[in-house]
Amino acid sequence: MRFRVELDGEAYSKHKEAFKRILAKHGLRWQGTLEAPLWSSRAERVRATFERDPEQDVTVHAFLVWEGATKSKLLEDLKAWAWEVGGKISEEAGPPLEDVADEVERALHLWDVVYKPNVDSLRLQGRPKAWIEEDLRRWKRMRQERRRELMGRASD
Repeated sequence: MRFRVELDGEAYSKHKEAFKRILAKHGLRWQGTLEAPLWSSRAERVRATFERDPEQDVTVHAFLVWEGATKSKLLEDLKAWAWEVGGKISEEAGPPLEDVADEVERALHLWDVVYKPNVDSLRLQGRPKAWIEEDLRRWKRMRQERRRELMGRASD
């Protein structure tokens, strides 16, 4: 299930702290980047897209997309906040989260085949244990970044 909130940039800028408090109240945590803002929890997430005027350095429009398997208290609070600040709310069609998750897992499996360090092979080559552990930590960080990127693409 997906709902889209469209806001005037000025309204969003004035009330973004209230928006962030709503997200925190419902347990959503920042997991995105400045280019692709994303707040998520296990059951739902909110992505943001901003249309900006670079000359005046202001936000012209803000688009927030809530996604979840079922309607939640967060969605109701988000709708109420958007209505208060003059936003428009509409339901969007999109792939179910389960389908997106399956697609992402398949893509990550292929990614792992290429990028996951082969610990046994590295040990046989005489690579120090600390180096192998660092390789695995780096792979895990890169895999998380890849997962976020794939989730963002699959839900667009």
